[in-house]
Amino acid sequence: MGRGPKILRTFKEARKIARKDHMVLICGETGTYKELVAKAIHDNSNRSQGSFVIMSMLNTPKDLAEAELFGYDQKITSGLSSNKPCKIEEARGGTLFLDEIAEMGMSLQERFSDFIQNREPEPPGNKTVLQADVRVIGTTTKDLRKCVKKGEFRKDLYDALHECHIKMPPLREMKEDILPLAQYFLSEVVKKFEIGPKEFSRDAKDFLLKYEWPGNNRELENFVKRAAILSHAPVIHKKDLCIDDVGSYSIQEFLEEKLKRYLNEMTKLENCNLHTTVMSEVEKSLINIIIQETGGNQLKAAKTLGINRNTLRSKIKEYKIRI
Repeated sequence: MGRGPKILRTFKEARKIARKDHMVLICGETGTYKELVAKAIHDNSNRSQGSFVIMSMLNTPKDLAEAELFGYDQKITSGLSSNKPCKIEEARGGTLFLDEIAEMGMSLQERFSDFIQNREPEPPGNKTVLQADVRVIGTTTKDLRKCVKKGEFRKDLYDALHECHIKMPPLREMKEDILPLAQYFLSEVVKKFEIGPKEFSRDAKDFLLKYEWPGNNRELENFVKRAAILSHAPVIHKKDLCIDDVGSYSIQEFLEEKLKRYLNEMTKLENCNLHTTVMSEVEKSLINIIIQETGGNQLKAAKTLGINRNTLRSKIKEYKIRI
């Protein structure tokens, strides 16, 4: 989705690259959905009938990464792991997607560089050479040129990847696409959770357009989905979107919004001791949350709350808070 010039240029580049069989590097900030573009390239290539195999270099332990990628040494491994096909084998005839390729260790980079030149990895402990027919697509949130200069990434590997590269634009540079994307995410969550029709208020739309979105598309999706699920009304307001955004949504606004939902009927009653009841419940909840967040450390909790430790102990006893 998208209608702005930057994302349209990205679509055009992806379509052009999909027809080739070269390695691809997709750069961009976190949350720009680089994997989605990689999958689109695969689906529109001659390899679309093959597998799209994902390996995260960030989440794979460095001491296991080589074995996962090229296969386990039959001489030193036992059990299921040694029989597990390597990622390169799994991706044969298809696409090998390496997420956060900059996190690949230097020794593995050397072996992988040999692989992309020869396409014939030889698993350790195995004399059979694998004819690995795969296309490699890598992603990174880092500037690989700087990594090369620092000696953290091989230049030959960078050159091979950079031959076909796409830079994903951050969401803050695609203002014209923010509201259409938000509406798409909203329609998806409404359909999935069957929560009834929802729409954005004017102040919600203003917020969506003015917010910088450091987490990009993924952050927008999470904001919209959370607001749609948690809001009780058919109209989503700014306050529904900004629960965790302290700068845009003050504690006072949060409390006022929440209290309005539950106290409208109680204000019609007389002598209900509303002030004491509400203040006690808010204080109890606050102390309970801080106690949990500090792992039961009363000294740290007291400092966080800005009260005396003896006062905290008294409140814990009064409200019967478990530690």
